[in-house]
Amino acid sequence: MHEQFLDDASSHELKEIPQSVDQRLVEHSGSYYQVRQAELAGDVHFPPVRNGLDYLVSVAEHLEGGSEPSARAMKYAVLHLAAGAEVLLKARLQMVHWSLVFANPGDATREALENGTLNSCSPEETRKRLTNMAGIKFSQSEKDALSNLAKRRNALQHYGLVGENAKAGKVESTTAQVLNFLISFVGEHILERITDEEERRHAEIDMDRIRGGVRTIQGYVAERMKDLAPVLGPVRARTLQCPQCRQFALTPTMIKGVPEWCQSDASLSPMYCHLCVEGYGALGLALGYAVHVLDRADPDASYDGDAPNRCPLCAMSSLVRGARAAAAPETPIDFCFHCADVVDGLQECQRCGFIYTTEQGHRCRLGN
Repeated sequence: MHEQFLDDASSHELKEIPQSVDQRLVEHSGSYYQVRQAELAGDVHFPPVRNGLDYLVSVAEHLEGGSEPSARAMKYAVLHLAAGAEVLLKARLQMVHWSLVFANPGDATREALENGTLNSCSPEETRKRLTNMAGIKFSQSEKDALSNLAKRRNALQHYGLVGENAKAGKVESTTAQVLNFLISFVGEHILERITDEEERRHAEIDMDRIRGGVRTIQGYVAERMKDLAPVLGPVRARTLQCPQCRQFALTPTMIKGVPEWCQSDASLSPMYCHLCVEGYGALGLALGYAVHVLDRADPDASYDGDAPNRCPLCAMSSLVRGARAAAAPETPIDFCFHCADVVDGLQECQRCGFIYTTEQGHRCRLGN
């Protein structure tokens, strides 16, 4: 990626990649991702989870870009999102038992499942069985959004979409709600239950592409930020704008609402973006914030630029002066990305530029 801070920022540990996973990178919308299995030549092999995620990748590709999507892009986003929702919910139901995706589980046969000739249960029945058999509850708003999306999909597929249901705002709102729900659903109820290591790796690659794409979808971002309000609200004074997604969604890792996998690596990734779903290291993130959010000069071999300062509390070069928190974006603060907190009461020596706290004091090496 172009953003320098990502080189030092990722919280993910380096793991051995299975030989069956292609390690090449592909450029997409200015960012680089590991090549997906679906992008390689070969058999049309789409197991349920991979099939559902491929639909979501298509949705992100149709809607990303930050500008208003075209009518055609919205059409295919609706069709593919509805298909992805149905496939992924049934994939989770199949993890309970393969016969449950049949309309009548008593008539289920392996042959019908494998050759695709089964009469499957309806979307409404799928949700009901997931609640009864897997303990997965759906809020009323989630049920309404999924039902509205299914209705629009049926209309588009068989008759066309006209009238009030064709209004761009309504279609985009429903699409954003379902996309937000599905990304959370996959993370909470599917990824951890994929037992095949290779298949899980392919799913994680697809999810990286999906998350990267949805960052620029206006409707999705608004919907996701609304969901995050209960988590971000209590820590607004320590919530900063993320250099990657540019949203006020970057918080200390050790707060309520951050996944356990990231908190276990908090010493390496003290900051976490709730929209990007990524933990970041202090030094790279501090530099990325200064350059990409505050628009300061990028250091290079011949010029120090406006590099982060040394924090007087932790002695790391991760202090950014003039940062902005969500609680009062117009008021500059001093924030250390290693301490993951605001540092108050800082003084700067006018002779040597050394930064210190009032309690510490300072004797300038350049004399009085």
